[in-house]
Amino acid sequence: MPEAADLKRLIGDMRELLNRSLRGDMQIESFFAECLWPVEVDPGELELVVLNLALNARDAMPTGGKIEIRAQNCPALADHDLHGDFVRLDIADSGVGMSPEVLAHAFEPFFTTKEVGSGSGLGLAQAHGFAKASGGVVRIASSPGQGTLVSLFLPRTLKSPAYLPQLNSPAGNGNAVGAGQVLVVEDDDEVAALTVEMIHQLGYDTTRVASAEAALGAIADRRAVDIVFSDVMMPGRMNGVELAQEIRRRRPNLPVLLTSGYAEAARRNAGAQPIKIIPKPYRIDELRDALAAVRQDAPEPLREH
Repeated sequence: MPEAADLKRLIGDMRELLNRSLRGDMQIESFFAECLWPVEVDPGELELVVLNLALNARDAMPTGGKIEIRAQNCPALADHDLHGDFVRLDIADSGVGMSPEVLAHAFEPFFTTKEVGSGSGLGLAQAHGFAKASGGVVRIASSPGQGTLVSLFLPRTLKSPAYLPQLNSPAGNGNAVGAGQVLVVEDDDEVAALTVEMIHQLGYDTTRVASAEAALGAIADRRAVDIVFSDVMMPGRMNGVELAQEIRRRRPNLPVLLTSGYAEAARRNAGAQPIKIIPKPYRIDELRDALAAVRQDAPEPLREH
């Protein structure tokens, strides 16, 4: 849900996650203007956009380099489709850049120059959709050997941001629901890395597998699992809804939480059987609450011995 947000605080809270997502031969620097205006955005979607753009930048710098995240106020803009007060958020890299031919397709969903298995190609398309939904625009500048600059222009809001405690801070740790073992079922390596990091911040241990079949194998070998957290859309013969139904048949006491960008469609596909699902994108506090809820609702025992 959109809400007033302080970009400096929101992106600053992501610093540890961004550092872990990059390689040791990369630098990340941030510059935020004094008295930066708040913007009204979905914080979870913004975090995913920033993370995916940082991952795009990482992949564009195979020998290392620098990523800069900058934000500044842009008052009284009157530039093509921009009219009014905006905040400009830049993510720039010193990578290989794009040719004019690639740049012309940059915002198309699933367009990518990466090898199969190296990314979804959704980063720039996601940024475009996010900016448009937030009442802004996204622009990109790039050329071969000169790096890439992605600029999000987001409308200023006069509302005041409401702050949530950081879950990885001393004040926020009291909200973590661990401990326990979460089996994460996700085929995309980048999404899995983000998901596992969030779950670790909540106090859980994790095991990650890349398919429903692998998840059933992990359960079958009597591995200690307290919660299964699975994407709905996955490669293979079985999707997340079918996995949840099979787990219910094999181990009815094991709670399952699903996630999808199409939550209502997933619920309809589940038919009459109840299904626990958290819509994408989700914030870490929403994931915390959803994991706690499925665990609380599960009948005892939570773990087979």
